[in-house]
Amino acid sequence: MSPRMTHICLHVKTLDDCVRFYEDYCDMRVIHKNVDGGEGSVYMSEVGRQTDIVFQLKSGGDSLTLSDNEERHFGFAVESKHAVDDIADKARKENILFFEPDEYLPGAYLCGVKDPNGNCIEFGYNHPVPPV
Repeated sequence: MSPRMTHICLHVKTLDDCVRFYEDYCDMRVIHKNVDGGEGSVYMSEVGRQTDIVFQLKSGGDSLTLSDNEERHFGFAVESKHAVDDIADKARKENILFFEPDEYLPGAYLCGVKDPNGNCIEFGYNHPVPPV
């Protein structure tokens, strides 16, 4: 059997804040929780994708500081350019917009938002994955 990716573990500083962010911005839900006093581990997935790929958020990490030209990110697809703009507007008001919406790839409209731990989350419309 070949290896199959099951989860990505993010070691975060503030577990509760990160859970709220991924629920609010990415429409992810907690599917398993092992937490005591704000410390522990939470598994989250998109609804209906619990067996595809999940995020494990684990307490005890340090916040990240990404440089302005840092390209590391997690990518989420949205249904329209308008959805990208709505997310960017919300993130701008919360002072967590990492990069403004624009067509960074031909035909792909993207913006970046920082989660409470400093990770960049890219929201994109029409982003070809893998690129064609």
